[in-house]
Amino acid sequence: MKSTVIRHEQLSPLQHQQLLQIELLSEQKTLVGDAYGAVHTLTARPACDIQGYVLLIEDVPVGFFLLKRRSLLPLWADGPTATLHALMIDRRYQGQGLGRTCVGMLPGLVRGFWPDIEQLMLAVDLGNLPARALYQSLGWQECGDADRTRTGFERRMVLSLG
Repeated sequence: MKSTVIRHEQLSPLQHQQLLQIELLSEQKTLVGDAYGAVHTLTARPACDIQGYVLLIEDVPVGFFLLKRRSLLPLWADGPTATLHALMIDRRYQGQGLGRTCVGMLPGLVRGFWPDIEQLMLAVDLGNLPARALYQSLGWQECGDADRTRTGFERRMVLSLG
């Protein structure tokens, strides 16, 4: 199974259509939204502060995520930081390590596109134990609270690129 991560703007029209058809479980939609909303986020300005990436399997989009920096950082992040948002893997491809693949690629993607970034940050639901375990296994550290949710606060996690 050949996997590749490319920037959103490199998609063909057919691949863009396929990206919008990514299916998530209902509880995942509650946490990250859907592909249509995530892609729409790419219209934020300035465009130089947001990047969308697509995970392709055999040239078919099965995953997506956003990276933001500078003016588009959430309130819980600052400094030379890029934040991860809307990481989604199509439900038909979950459980195959593709989320781990995307998260593992983040340092290289960020260094290649935004070399001034010194750390990555993300917010994860306190009850999302599998995601928290995944991030920790890849070297991310919990470092306080992020946004308020229905059940408390999300946990903020950081990965140094230094």
